[in-house]
Amino acid sequence: MRKSLVLSLILCLGIAFGFATIQKAAEVTNKTIYIPIIAKGLAVSFWQPVKSGAERAASDLGIKITFEGPQEEAQTQEQLDILNIALARSPQAVILSAVDSKAVTPYLEEAEAKGIPVIGFDSGVDSPIVKTTVATDNYGAGELAALKMVELLDKKGKVAIIIQDSTSQVATNRRDGFIDTITQQYPSMDVVAVGYGAGDAEKSSEIAKQIFKNHPDLKGIFGGNQGSAEGIVKAIRELNKEGEITAIGFDSGKIIVDAVREGILAGAVSQNPQEIGYQAVETAFKAYQGEVLPAFIDTGYVWYDKTNIDNPEIKELLYE
Repeated sequence: MRKSLVLSLILCLGIAFGFATIQKAAEVTNKTIYIPIIAKGLAVSFWQPVKSGAERAASDLGIKITFEGPQEEAQTQEQLDILNIALARSPQAVILSAVDSKAVTPYLEEAEAKGIPVIGFDSGVDSPIVKTTVATDNYGAGELAALKMVELLDKKGKVAIIIQDSTSQVATNRRDGFIDTITQQYPSMDVVAVGYGAGDAEKSSEIAKQIFKNHPDLKGIFGGNQGSAEGIVKAIRELNKEGEITAIGFDSGKIIVDAVREGILAGAVSQNPQEIGYQAVETAFKAYQGEVLPAFIDTGYVWYDKTNIDNPEIKELLYE
């Protein structure tokens, strides 16, 4: 009887252990994968299609995301506070578009220490800790804007650029692509002013007006992001400079699209915001799973103007 009792006890313990093992395995299998996405400035409508693409990827993968960030661009401390809170939640990965790629370094080091992979998106992050960056080739996009400006001005004249900031890689690469192309390849052209408008249309408009005043012989101006381009459009309208200044925009939104249709903007360079959002989430999930990633994932960019703005492949990239 004692032997039978011992066998029964062993069997019960084995069953209990088996159930515990199965339950633990189920818990791991059903673990909610959480990935916060931290953008640069949610007030700019560019981020809405990015968010839409990210949500579609999260749904396809069956994971949880949040989409956070300061309302206005260039709010470095606010973004750092959001990043700090996100890391405290112990996510499986983080997706970050840094306002200031240097300022985030201590937080990236914290993420690395916790084993949390970080993916850069839209704006690169100046750190080897970041696994990869999912973004437009911003230097190439700035170069394209410059080449279009050169073509429109017949390779001569003074030009200017307004960009959101001098700290994020997205801005500096786009700025440098535009300036380098003109200054290094076209000696009959000159970049006479660079303005930083924090991605804000009102600030960018005032900067544009000042540039127009300081350089009455200015021939062209490039707005290197949505807010910058909207500010240029506003300044041209208010000063009645339609037809006097060749202006090129970036991204889309109703103001920019309408300005292209009306000829206030000669055209604009568009990113693929849906694809940026989708691929960022997909890539972060791969990083969580331990996959080896390429150093950079280019989501593409195109030029649009009156001649192609209604083409289906262009229309699907534009947003209001």
